[in-house]
Amino acid sequence: MKDLKRLVRALPDSPGVYMWKGVDGEVLYVGKAKSLRRRVASYLRPQGRDRKTSDLMALARDLDTILTRSEREALLLEATLIRKHRPRFNIALKDDRRHAWIRVDMTAPVPSFQVTRDVTRDGARYFGPYGSTRRVERIMDTVRRTMPVATCASPESVRRPCLDHHLGRCAAPCVGKISHEEYRRLAEQMCMYLDGRTDELIRVLRQMMTGAAARMDYEAAAVLRDRIADIEAMTRHQRVYNPEGPDRDVLGIAREGDVAVVELLMFRHGRLLGTDSFPIASGPDVADADILTAFVEQFYFTVPRVPSEIVLPTPVPQMDEMSAWLAHEVGHEVRLLAADNDTLHDLVDMASTNARHALGRWLLLHDGKAAAVHAGVRALREALALHRAPVHIEGFDIADIHGTDATGSCVVFRNGEPDPSSYRMFRVRTVSGPDDYAMMREVVLRRYRGLLTRGGQLPDLVLVDGGLGQLGAAMDALQVLGLDYLPVAALAKKHETVFTADRRDGIVLPEGSPALRLLQHIRDEAHRFARRYHHKLRAQRVAGSVLEMVPGIGPRRRAALFRAFGSVDGVRRASLEELASVDGMTLPVARRLREWLDAEESSQSPS
Repeated sequence: MKDLKRLVRALPDSPGVYMWKGVDGEVLYVGKAKSLRRRVASYLRPQGRDRKTSDLMALARDLDTILTRSEREALLLEATLIRKHRPRFNIALKDDRRHAWIRVDMTAPVPSFQVTRDVTRDGARYFGPYGSTRRVERIMDTVRRTMPVATCASPESVRRPCLDHHLGRCAAPCVGKISHEEYRRLAEQMCMYLDGRTDELIRVLRQMMTGAAARMDYEAAAVLRDRIADIEAMTRHQRVYNPEGPDRDVLGIAREGDVAVVELLMFRHGRLLGTDSFPIASGPDVADADILTAFVEQFYFTVPRVPSEIVLPTPVPQMDEMSAWLAHEVGHEVRLLAADNDTLHDLVDMASTNARHALGRWLLLHDGKAAAVHAGVRALREALALHRAPVHIEGFDIADIHGTDATGSCVVFRNGEPDPSSYRMFRVRTVSGPDDYAMMREVVLRRYRGLLTRGGQLPDLVLVDGGLGQLGAAMDALQVLGLDYLPVAALAKKHETVFTADRRDGIVLPEGSPALRLLQHIRDEAHRFARRYHHKLRAQRVAGSVLEMVPGIGPRRRAALFRAFGSVDGVRRASLEELASVDGMTLPVARRLREWLDAEESSQSPS
């Protein structure tokens, strides 16, 4: 940490990109900053850290920085580095597939319409994105029956008509079956169709048809008439929203667990031309605005074509700045905005509905192990106003009788379900006498001191059985360890009231609500586990006091007998041979023990 602090003090007060790295050089997180010094320094202050930042800094061992001339350049570099390194702490597109586009270079001698996944700002025109190459190939196959444009890579080098020409899907400009001038008009018509300008296209075709008929070129007029009919048939079922409105993309979002899907609806000249889905890796605590910001930065700043309007389901930070940066990149005005009227709200709702369907498909086909977030976990996040969904909850309880044989339990729930393999029990060591608050403090302190030492995963919520006293004891223990940012709640049995640091007046959850049922389940499980350990210790103490009276049975042999038979009753039921087989026992000692136990049992039997 001292080395990191020296690195930070040496950073300039200028824009750039920073990369936190782990012990083996793994890039853990990539970020951008208007001021590298101020932004990176904030990571070294434990106060106010969220869970994600705390987990990141627990692993960070090195820092790399790259200076840029502006914050916009930092954003572009950040998006490139995220795609390259796929850091675990960044919000990032979950699949690395490149989406399909239709590319045409209208400056080429013979413009050819090609399906591609490699997109650059090379002066060519791009139409898309489309979710898959198969989908766009089906579109092209249908449209080329009406507008037979070339799709080959190098049409100028072709020497004879290809199969597509014989099938009526290419006008064969390569071998002069159509003049270059006529073919260029055909290519422009295809661009108008792919761009959604079908009303304008039909007007142009009608004018051409009228002109051909006036020249008595009835064959050409008939071809144009049929082309108009085909285009009208293909667009008949396309819903028109606002032909006078701007070209726009509308985004919707759906989430489940650690996966989110952003759905893109592509409207051009008022028509819905296509949709695409983008799964994104995030955490359940990440805000929708942060996911949408990451999507805009990683998608729109890398594609060759951006509409003049991008409609978001919720406002995001720096909307005006990102609009200006995008406009600078693509050379025309771009406006990011949140839905602010009924029409846009309806479109966002449509996008979000599609996102939910796409999310279900993604979880089924790609991420079958991803569990849906438990209803109680979702409800608890809202009820306690937690920053993140409490997928990992740890519950504590104390069991004792007037301070004797005091025990503490820690039970672990993951996504609303118990994880018994992670349970831990504690024998209270430092507290004598009945002091539940001090006992709770000791158990919580020991639990998380151990987790920090071993590098274990910290919970999203700590739950203690009790009221304000137990809450204060747990918070005090966490503060000692520098973990005071962890959310803590206490559930008091009387009236089932929930207390937190922010709500010391108490929260009464509706009876039977998913949030309350989950808290009760955790509290009851912690109570059961603590009582079980308490009874075990008490039985061992009582049994140990009995065996202390047997000649030849010292502490080591007593411990071995308890390990072998579990209790004094188990020792009583054991045969002479079983007693002699215990580690450290001999046959003479086993015989004395057997005789002593038989005599004790006879003396306690009623006469």
